[in-house]
Formats: sequence, C-alpha cells, structure tokens
Amino acid sequence: MNVVAVIVHWGAVEPTIRLTQQLDEISLFSGVIVVANDGKPRPSSFGSKFTWLVPDSNRGFGGGFMAGYEVAPDADVYLLLNNDVQLTETTVRECLEVFSDPQVGIVGPTQVNVDGIHTGCGRMTPLVTIPKKRRVPSTQNDEVDWINGAMMFIKGDSLRRVPMPVKYFLGYEDTDYCYRVRAAGWRIVVSPAQAWHSGGGTLPKAGFSYYLTRNRIWFARTHRSASTVALVTAWSALAVAPRAALKETVSGQSRGLFRMIVHGIRDGVAEQPKLDELMSNEPRPSLWGSWAGAGT
Repeated sequence: MNVVAVIVHWGAVEPTIRLTQQLDEISLFSGVIVVANDGKPRPSSFGSKFTWLVPDSNRGFGGGFMAGYEVAPDADVYLLLNNDVQLTETTVRECLEVFSDPQVGIVGPTQVNVDGIHTGCGRMTPLVTIPKKRRVPSTQNDEVDWINGAMMFIKGDSLRRVPMPVKYFLGYEDTDYCYRVRAAGWRIVVSPAQAWHSGGGTLPKAGFSYYLTRNRIWFARTHRSASTVALVTAWSALAVAPRAALKETVSGQSRGLFRMIVHGIRDGVAEQPKLDELMSNEPRPSLWGSWAGAGT
C-alpha cells in the first residue's frame, strides 16, 4: 500500500522535524511531505529522503494539504497531520487495516491529550453546528460524523473524487470534508487505536475566533437548513459577540476579540468563495489586528 504523510507546517521547525523522524521509524510510509505555510526554507537538519514544500503563499490548512497531495497524487492513502502529534507503527497499521472495508473513505485514531480525554471525532450539534467531541473511548471501529484533521487517514480514491475544501483557511475544513466524503458514499470511521495530540499552537485567540465564527456560518450555509443558518448567525451576534465584549470590558482588555467575532459574522453572511479558493486577503484577521500565523 502506497501511504503518504502530509504535515501542514507553521511556526517552529523543531516539532515538525521530530515528527518526521518519528514517521521515518514507521515502515508503512512511502513518503513524507511537509508543506511550510509560513514560507520557511528547508532546514539543514530535515531528512534528505523527505519533501519540504514552500508554497507561493499561505494556503491555510486545507490548501496546504492539497498542495502536498499535488506532489504525490497517486497514493492509496494519505495521512494528514499537525506537527503536535505522536503515533506508533501499531496505531498506523490498525488504522490502515480499516480500509479493508471498501466503503471506508476516512479513518482517524482515537486521539488522547494530556487530560486523558479521548477526542478527535464525534457528532455535530444539530442547532448551532458545533463539532461535539466524543469523550468515551470505544473498543471497536465506530462510524462518526467527523474526524479531526490533526490526524486523518484519507483513501486516495475518495480524495481524488472529493478534494479537501480550501476556502475555510483555518477551522471546519476537516468537518466539511467528512460531510462531503460521506455524501459521496463513503463511511467515516474512528479506530480504537490511540495516538497523542497535544493541541494548542501559535494562533492568537482573537484571530482564531474570527475563523470559528465565519466558518461555522459557512458550514451551516452549506450543510444545514436556512432556519439553522439564521439561528447560528443570531447566536453569534446576540450571544457570542456580547459575551466577548463583556469579558473584555470587565478585564480591561482591548476589544480585539469582540471585533474579530463581528468581522467573522460579516464575512460569514457575505458571498462565499468557491470551494477551492480562498477569500481575499487571507489571513483576514491581519486586516484588523496582529496575527501571529495560521495554517496548522
């Protein structure tokens, strides 16, 4: 089986290098591709057998992955990765075995964090379209609504038929993708095999809130009814934004979080870009405040 790992990179190179070294010890990968969304050149300590790709611009998470896919478009399975994960050969092997069912299009391991909470898959809340993480581990392969893109095995045939959405830039692209793959006839499955995902990252809270707000509305517009879209938009405007404003007022902070949420609502109800295109001026939070980065 031709299995290619694609790491969407942003920030310090050390975690990415450590992950590629870990993947090198796993015998199941045909190749490892790092997509440097931050434009960093290939580090001298980066393994010579791997590919370090610097795109012409920051393409976001989905766009970064698709750039990696274009380097190796004929793989049987792709593994989409953040650089803050750890996984073993046993976990990779067990996840790949799930593809013996030809109806399976996406597989994820059971992700574990520092609290021992099992995350990385689950269902969507029906009203405000928030991914709800499964917190109780299972001992069998389970079908779910979505798999976290931090560690997502994707059947090559399903990716070639249903490309990863690019427009979201950061957040909800993995959820949207799982919905599209399932609509095309494949199953989304989580394996009981465990892998570590520390989470966190270099993203400023205010900027990330912009993407959560905007992309939640976009997801609802794509996959939910008009009444749900209205509810999500109203909840964002009448609950989420005022709560952020109150919190910043009480703490004496600037209104950065509130402003980003308001911009997220405005862009969420504006015309959406095509699935394989980005909205202009990404990362858009940089238009209204400081922005440490995006793409992981």
